Amino acid sequence: MSSEEIVFFRPGFLSSPELKLEGEEISHLKAFRIFSEEKIVIIKDGAGAGFVYNVPSSSKIGSLVRSEKKERPKTSAKIATAIPKGNRLEWLIQKGTELGITEFNFLVFSHSDRKDLNSERLLKVAAEASSQSGRDFLPEIKGPISLSKFLEESKSKKEELLLFDPRSEIRISPENIQNKIVLIGPEGGFRKEELELISQFGILSVNVGDSILRIETAGIFAASMFRLGNLN
Repeated sequence: MSSEEIVFFRPGFLSSPELKLEGEEISHLKAFRIFSEEKIVIIKDGAGAGFVYNVPSSSKIGSLVRSEKKERPKTSAKIATAIPKGNRLEWLIQKGTELGITEFNFLVFSHSDRKDLNSERLLKVAAEASSQSGRDFLPEIKGPISLSKFLEESKSKKEELLLFDPRSEIRISPENIQNKIVLIGPEGGFRKEELELISQFGILSVNVGDSILRIETAGIFAASMFRLGNLN
């Protein structure tokens, strides 16, 4: 029997005494050369529930061994950001998920170069990263949404936002970032009216250093600070 447990995410999965492996799951097992071995396959629903199945060698059918349920962590790690171009978007989802981002909000700005998302593809990237990093909960992926609508919704939910701004005199720390939503602007910079809108909502800004960060770099920096704060 293989000593390795294989994890697959199926959002919304419901408990069943029998598991039927899907095409991509079978291809994954064959790629790792363990399809022909007896193995343990764990199906996670992305919301804390996990279902452990014993799958015989070369079989597409598994039998339920046990189920388990994890409590969602009380801390959150959320970012609201412009959409990076090209494969930089998937890189942000992958690495941000590994570091523990719980929610990605993708915003549209006046200077946004990209305004579209393939949410299904991004969720798949997040699921693969969650499997590899041992996460029980999939991050939420929201958007695209306008800056004004996002700010209004955040205000109604009484969520605290934190703006990355090199002009701020307040330095970022693992303490002042916790359980806030980090706001990251587009690479072309904020328009005057966008800065005025942000100011109207009284959002605190913090300095993250002198150099200009790309969108995905700022996102990973935020994820690292969230993670450091959780360790403390």
